[in-house]
Amino acid sequence: MNIFLREADYDDSNMFFTWVNKKDSLDVKIQNKSKIDLKNHDTWFLERLSDSNTYIWVIENSNKVPLGQIRFQKKCLMYFEVDIYIISTMRLKGIAIKALNMAVKKTNNFALKAIVKKNNIGSYKLFIKCGFSLKFEDDFKWTLVKE
Repeated sequence: MNIFLREADYDDSNMFFTWVNKKDSLDVKIQNKSKIDLKNHDTWFLERLSDSNTYIWVIENSNKVPLGQIRFQKKCLMYFEVDIYIISTMRLKGIAIKALNMAVKKTNNFALKAIVKKNNIGSYKLFIKCGFSLKFEDDFKWTLVKE
């Protein structure tokens, strides 16, 4: 399947809001364990869009149907943290691997960090397949990096 990354814009806010509040998203989140209200989401989304240290893309198929999102956000000096979400009907089709590799190329191989909750083995395997290595783990999460 051909996929494309397009930069997210404000018109995508409601779609991102829906995705972040889906049960399958909340179950694997480390920071947000309950639904986010629209006002807080809109504030966060506008901040991310205007932040020069954040890159957000919508993953689309060749018909421009949204399949998910990927975000690189610099939260510390060394790494951009990675967040990726694929809609449930499109998982296990290689979309996340393709999208992550495309985003890495678009950003000229930023040093990346992924923090994965231990109940999310699929994401752990995704990052390993994309060349990340385990840097740290505890009872709750894995921290993987690609330098």
